Amino acid sequence: MKVIIFEDNFLVQQSLCEVLQSDEQIKVCGTYENAKGIDRIYAEHSPDLVIMDIDMPEVNGLAGLSLLKQKNPDARVLMFTVFEENDKVLNAICLGANGYILKSSSGDKIIESVKDVINGGSPLTPAIASKILKHFPKNNVSSKDELLMLTSKEKEVLELLVKGYSYKKIAVELFKSVETIRTQIKTIYRKLNVKSNAEAIIKALARSE
Repeated sequence: MKVIIFEDNFLVQQSLCEVLQSDEQIKVCGTYENAKGIDRIYAEHSPDLVIMDIDMPEVNGLAGLSLLKQKNPDARVLMFTVFEENDKVLNAICLGANGYILKSSSGDKIIESVKDVINGGSPLTPAIASKILKHFPKNNVSSKDELLMLTSKEKEVLELLVKGYSYKKIAVELFKSVETIRTQIKTIYRKLNVKSNAEAIIKALARSE
């Protein structure tokens, strides 16, 4: 699993590298102090995941994310942030980030989140999803007809996504393989007309609005 890191604090950058490379499945291909030239860097490494700090000098994480997603909409990006309740986190998710992880998280949590995003997941707490919901026009999110198309098993999976469960935790909870859960979530995406867990969670939360 190839990862590139954008983080301006050298000590944090090196600490994150050490955490990630303690897992033999993860390789850090490059570290950068800001998002300048992110298109070229992404093309050079073709990473499975980009980990990006939000507040960086010159070209910050939000600007870098926007530039990257314009040319590489399928790029997987995990925001690396100090504060969860920051409007910048909301902006990042709205710009297409696949999730976020707090800098205070344990090494195991960081590795779990990295693998989760690479495997199609989206670390996104219900609290943040609820805040994001308020920023979206109602006609973009509240589609009860789409939700009615889900089977009872698919609704069960979606409910666990809303609770913030990773693919692995959903599989354990429902006594299924991770691959089965991944297949079900792809079907949920298609039925809800979304491209990420974040969007699926938002639509699920909109149901009760």
